[in-house]
Amino acid sequence: MKKLATLTLALLMLLSLANTAAAATTYSAGSYYTIDYADELNLDDVSYADESTDDYQWLFLLYNDTYLIDASLSRVTGYEGESLYNATQEERDAYVADTLDAYADDNAQLTRELTTVSGFPFYIFSLEGSDGAYYLAETIANGTSVSLYAYYADASKPLDQELLEKFTELLITLRPTEGT
Repeated sequence: MKKLATLTLALLMLLSLANTAAAATTYSAGSYYTIDYADELNLDDVSYADESTDDYQWLFLLYNDTYLIDASLSRVTGYEGESLYNATQEERDAYVADTLDAYADDNAQLTRELTTVSGFPFYIFSLEGSDGAYYLAETIANGTSVSLYAYYADASKPLDQELLEKFTELLITLRPTEGT
């Protein structure tokens, strides 16, 4: 009987994982990259498009009643033509130090490093700005910062593991857009 219960539990867990994986929507941010995001999120890729300039490109906002994820691209002074995916460990460490220094006023801390399914390294920082706490995930590709920000809709809510995990689940899916 215990074997049957264990087998049933294992089967239910597999089905739950399959449903979780299936409960995602794929979005291509122009020709830049593609992500998969949870069906619980809404996509807005028009509201801030008019803020884009030659050096900054707003891409999209994913949101629900609880949290938001904002994505953009921008040129990075001092990193022209450089990419973190082919940087040495010393160069990556210098990037992290530069980022911590640039966001020192926001009490920046390196929270996590991750590599996406397509091999892009991202560094996730926790920060505390005038509008509340947020996570910044960033990589550099050919001198361009690929940045995603995650924060709670309630700006008074502190960062926590739950938001970090949801953010990480989205980031890990980031990959080049097919055909580009």
